[in-house]
Amino acid sequence: MKMNRALTTGVGVIAGLLLYVNASAQDSEPNKWAPANIKIDGQATEWPKPLQFYNNVTKLFYTIANDQENLYVIVSVPDPQSQMKIMRSGITISINPSGKKKGGASITFPLTYNVNTGAPDVPEESRALIAGELKKQLLANVKEIKVDGFDSIPNGNIPVKNTFGIQTTSSFDAANNLVCELAVPLKVLGIPAGSDKPIAYHFKVNAMKREDKKELEAKRAKGQQPPMPGEYADHFALYYSADFWTRQTLATQK
Repeated sequence: MKMNRALTTGVGVIAGLLLYVNASAQDSEPNKWAPANIKIDGQATEWPKPLQFYNNVTKLFYTIANDQENLYVIVSVPDPQSQMKIMRSGITISINPSGKKKGGASITFPLTYNVNTGAPDVPEESRALIAGELKKQLLANVKEIKVDGFDSIPNGNIPVKNTFGIQTTSSFDAANNLVCELAVPLKVLGIPAGSDKPIAYHFKVNAMKREDKKELEAKRAKGQQPPMPGEYADHFALYYSADFWTRQTLATQK
């Protein structure tokens, strides 16, 4: 009995150490140097495949990159529930130049909740196709992003096409992955070009709002279809956010 308990404890310690080593290795990684032909267009065609990291809590593949002027983040989301949460409530990416895993300047996008596509009443067999087109239309018509914690930018919503140099876009690729791209000038973040200090990044897939759940339940109670766009499972995880922190240093051009 003591031998079994000792073996179980030993396996647990080793597993914990392996998890710690993996997390530490990810934290110590430098950014990638941004592709020379980079475009913030919601397509990952110019990025090396696969993306650098995967986080199982948020179900996100991601790469953080930089050049001399900008910081870049690309996220690929294959998971349907994470896609739906981002489509409804956005993804928030926070950047803290101090390296502390708290606070920092944040950008939330895409803000689709204020985009009205006038979802049509369509037959059941056509809903998946229509939902896909509506999702693309929603993303194409996003006009604002939400910012918070920047020294030189007031908190709140600003235009997608803004004068601060922040670029964001989201789209679905050919494999039906939701791709979210972000570019922020280093000077807007207060990060000197060539800095070798660790930078902390926070990725948060925001929860769907309780109003979404009430709308869904009301529709189903009347025997109607779920609200467009998209078909999704009525699962409690949709109404809880998922997030993680990581820490990386700027890449240097080789």
